[in-house]
Amino acid sequence: MIGNDIVDLQLAKTQSDWQRRGWLQKLFTKQEQQYIFTSEKAEIQLWQFWSMKEAAYKAHQRRFNFSRRYNPQNFQCMPKGEVYVDNYSYKTFTEIQNEYVYSIAMTSDVAYHSSVYDKTMSARSKLKEIISEKLNINLSLIDFIKNSKGIPLVHIDQKTIQLPLSLTHHGKYSAFVVSF
Repeated sequence: MIGNDIVDLQLAKTQSDWQRRGWLQKLFTKQEQQYIFTSEKAEIQLWQFWSMKEAAYKAHQRRFNFSRRYNPQNFQCMPKGEVYVDNYSYKTFTEIQNEYVYSIAMTSDVAYHSSVYDKTMSARSKLKEIISEKLNINLSLIDFIKNSKGIPLVHIDQKTIQLPLSLTHHGKYSAFVVSF
């Protein structure tokens, strides 16, 4: 299974007061808070952990077809990129740019394709193009529909196919990850 998350750093600065008393304690374990506070770039570390948790949450939700219920403290981030929830682990890969932090989480080493776009480009449209190209299917037959749990599924000619994918957006950035 696979998941992703992106944080627009400029928007995050205006939307959250992460230094406010109690804010970190609601979202991060004591160990994660310690990593954040001792990091040379505390704010970047915070958003890296946040995006890792969100990406792992999406992979975990898809893996078990869970209804939406997210408690960030249930997802324990480790500095080398692993995220643990219950007795399960997810590998994460994080890209840190001046403008955003982007994480991908997966259950195992699988080949995947991922891209980040600013809002002038539609991640959904690009994802359709890539699926069309990889599977040699007419673009007009591809659609994305969320199931009752909010998990996006690929429909080709109105039939659901099993294709692990995740879409994310925040501020002026959107991204997808898909495994073929």
